[in-house]
Amino acid sequence: MEKKIAVKRIRSAEHAWRVKRTAEITGLKTDTVYKIIRGVRENENVITIYMDLLDGDRTLVNEVKKLVPFNQN
Repeated sequence: MEKKIAVKRIRSAEHAWRVKRTAEITGLKTDTVYKIIRGVRENENVITIYMDLLDGDRTLVNEVKKLVPFNQN
């Protein structure tokens, strides 16, 4: 019998926040939003809202990087 290799899962606080916020906007439960993102269920509206939140986060991070002078050697 072969041993299964344990996969270490890392929880992403940002992902959890986006799922929670998407659930609040759509009026669905967070479990349902997770299932839609994984592809178990289909709901185009949820995917659109989730991706909009993701794009907004990326835009915000890029703008902050432009404003704050990080240690660039």
